[in-house]
Amino acid sequence: MEKKQILQQALKQLNTSLKEEEQLSEDDDLFSASKHVISSDGLTKISCEKLGLEYAVLLQPWAPQKDIGALISQIKSMPAPVILFADFVNPVMADKLRKRSISFVDCAGNLSVKNSQFDLYVKGKKSSRLRSKRLRGRAFNSAGLKLIFAIFNQPQFLHASYRDISNKVNIALGSVGPVIDDLYASGYILDEGERRLVNKKRLYERWVDGYLEKLRPKQIMACYTSDDENWWKNADPASFHGVWGGEVVVAKATPFMVPETISLYFSSDIKQRKFAESCGLREDADGEICMYRSFWSPSYAGDENVDALSPMVVYADIVDAINPGSWDVAKTFYGDAIAHLLKD
Repeated sequence: MEKKQILQQALKQLNTSLKEEEQLSEDDDLFSASKHVISSDGLTKISCEKLGLEYAVLLQPWAPQKDIGALISQIKSMPAPVILFADFVNPVMADKLRKRSISFVDCAGNLSVKNSQFDLYVKGKKSSRLRSKRLRGRAFNSAGLKLIFAIFNQPQFLHASYRDISNKVNIALGSVGPVIDDLYASGYILDEGERRLVNKKRLYERWVDGYLEKLRPKQIMACYTSDDENWWKNADPASFHGVWGGEVVVAKATPFMVPETISLYFSSDIKQRKFAESCGLREDADGEICMYRSFWSPSYAGDENVDALSPMVVYADIVDAINPGSWDVAKTFYGDAIAHLLKD
């Protein structure tokens, strides 16, 4: 686990324990991290203005039992007060650190912090590594995929309350926390005084896979076929509050590109059926024309849409639908419309 991840997760555990101890509201974080870059020796600072406290923080990717003596000596040689932030502190080590008056917090929630304001001590919680494995994947279920899409398009959602996210993204309130936790644990959210997405390219690649395998299939309304292979050239889904899927968006702008499968997105089942009827389409479960319910809300669909469809969805549709000979089209579209969205 990287030091920045340890900092944000251990800090979260410290604030969570203090909220419980001081009976504070969910949105009240007492300690915040310095905005300065972590030094090469793993040092940074946290402070609590409300309580007038400041700690130098030593970040330890893992604090193994065999290094306990050297670790204690290192901390004791530093100007006080110092707090150890570690990946994991086992119960034996927790007792030794406590007896030597070493303050610590790990990513699983084990901690010992004693000062004039409070005295916290928790030990015996399981390794954060095990917890991360259990949580891993929550960000890539249907709710998580919707939330990731929303954050890519509207990064300010990272600073909204869970209830606000739930309402705007239209996912269950109980799903928001586990998804955010998974993104933290997987290294896709970083908090250096302000939360932001990182490793965006890898996250988007995983989102595309999850979207095609899990989210889009659940949005299916109906599939159709047509005797006229050029029916789509003069059709107008916008008149029925619908939008073309990615393969048609690209085909309309690329003369040699012919869509082999066609997807469309509608917010209303009635509207999509009226569209199909107006185009003379025949319903066919194995048809090459598929109508999907749009999963996004206008409040977060993004400002850089291509023919009213997010470039994130356009690219995913192209990857899924085009024939192998047209992969250069997908690469070109990625470079033109996607790559700049994925810069950390």
